Amino acid sequence: MPYQKKDILDLSHKSLKKVPKSILNNPNLRELNLSNNQLTELPDFITELRRLEVLKLRNNNFKTAPELVLQLKNLKSLSLSENQIEVIPESFSRLLNLEKFDIGANPLVEFPKWIDKLYVLKDLGIYSLNLDHLPEVVLRIKYLETISLDDNNLVTLPNSIDNLRYLKELWAEGNCFEYLPESFGNLHQLERVNFSFNNFKYLPKSICNLKRLEFLSISENDIRELPHNIGKLNQLTNLDLSYNQITSLPKSFSSLNIERLEVWFNGNPYNETTKRQIKSLFPEIDDSELEEEVLVYNKEKKTSQNTIQKDVDKSSFTVFFIFITIIIIPVLFILLPKILDTEDPIVKATKKAYSEYNTIFTLYKKNRDSILKNNSTFYVYTNDTSKLKATFYPNLEPYTNHYVSSYSNIQAKTDALKKFLQDKSLGYKVIVNNNRVRLIQATLFDSIYTDASIKKYSLVVDYKMSKEEIEIKKQRRTKYMDILNRRRDTVFNSEKIVLTSKELTDRKINNGFKRILSPIIDLNNKEYHFYFSPYDNNFSKQDFMKAIEDFNAMYIKTNNNKNIGEIKELVIETE
Repeated sequence: MPYQKKDILDLSHKSLKKVPKSILNNPNLRELNLSNNQLTELPDFITELRRLEVLKLRNNNFKTAPELVLQLKNLKSLSLSENQIEVIPESFSRLLNLEKFDIGANPLVEFPKWIDKLYVLKDLGIYSLNLDHLPEVVLRIKYLETISLDDNNLVTLPNSIDNLRYLKELWAEGNCFEYLPESFGNLHQLERVNFSFNNFKYLPKSICNLKRLEFLSISENDIRELPHNIGKLNQLTNLDLSYNQITSLPKSFSSLNIERLEVWFNGNPYNETTKRQIKSLFPEIDDSELEEEVLVYNKEKKTSQNTIQKDVDKSSFTVFFIFITIIIIPVLFILLPKILDTEDPIVKATKKAYSEYNTIFTLYKKNRDSILKNNSTFYVYTNDTSKLKATFYPNLEPYTNHYVSSYSNIQAKTDALKKFLQDKSLGYKVIVNNNRVRLIQATLFDSIYTDASIKKYSLVVDYKMSKEEIEIKKQRRTKYMDILNRRRDTVFNSEKIVLTSKELTDRKINNGFKRILSPIIDLNNKEYHFYFSPYDNNFSKQDFMKAIEDFNAMYIKTNNNKNIGEIKELVIETE
């Protein structure tokens, strides 16, 4: 049942840095939208909204998942996407009424292994997480109906995908899909599927068993032919075949429910027989939609005027001559340079895009140089005696679309840089290279910290795994990893956690600490390295020295009171 208008409060796009207490004006509030602001935390008073069912926190500056929401017992929908959250703690499994959970586009260091404990979860957003396989725990979410996997690195789905027997919607645009298991056809409840912008060359025959399928998009792939029994999908109302390599359609295509079916055919190299077949099925379709689209720029056809009578009298000719002299010739002088300008429109657009990019890049470079000037070195406390290097780069990843003209991607880079310069919360990632692997260690911000700003520190461990741990990792790795052509290290492992100064001072070890310190730091193991540093540029050297003192007392067993690490001051270099 839809909420009444009075029970919905939309405070999105307000540039809020704090949640106003006025949200309590309606204690019966059911839906609160705080998306697209600059929030870093939630106030304690939000727990007074005891009837709140929908909370949207998308695109803010949260670096930790706000555990205050755990007190909202009626919460059914929670969006934490597009923040800077690295860990979502297991305590969130206590949201037993949660039906929709969106955690996409966060820099998660670990996928939540407890997520199947959300027993009534129906809608899961895990897009833009750099996933190269679907985590096994997702397949154990019994009543899942909708899943968004867009913009990951998936090549296929596991054979056990049919465990999600209640799945109705699957969104997987912008991945690396090459094929699907035959078990995909066992998802008999599926109604909407989007596999656009992938690398499919074919679809499994079993996809035609999805008798409830209404929406199927496979545009922007490399598909050569459709399954021969596609006509069995008689519930289809939307089918997007655009921009593939389809030359012909199977005979069963005409068995689809043509009267209510909307199809996007454009951008395929159909043969003439197929074009006639499509025209007979869809008489109103435009011929241009059946042409293979290539970038050809035809000059406009010019028509000449041949209707002037040859026996025009002298007076009429004189009037015409005056018209040409007074009107047409001056206009031609104005328009001729433009008419004669035959430069390729793609070249023009590219030049313009590069010009805009160079302008914004100049501003970005000034910003970057300013940050470097104030943060030319980086402190790290470590037991690694190798020659470490520190580099930094802006925290942005402009989306590159290989299917569009180059100037569009240049424009995307320009827009990303503009957003980066406007949003001071993005910052620059600091990478420490230990000659084996590059570790994301810290973030430098172009902002001024207040006295109340929480000081944070980053602990990264990089070590050689034991035989037992290697075996566990192998069991978790799917058989499809080799397809990705990425060499995964099967001997070493890296983990990271962010600590506040209070956590260090209290010296209490919670589950997060236990995870990163398992196995316990072994100072006699020359292949176990830890890197302890400020998380951002809100610190003084005195603060860091005190943090190291707490760190040593809390985590490291000193040996005969000897120093177990050393402070290194690394010169920050640009990429």
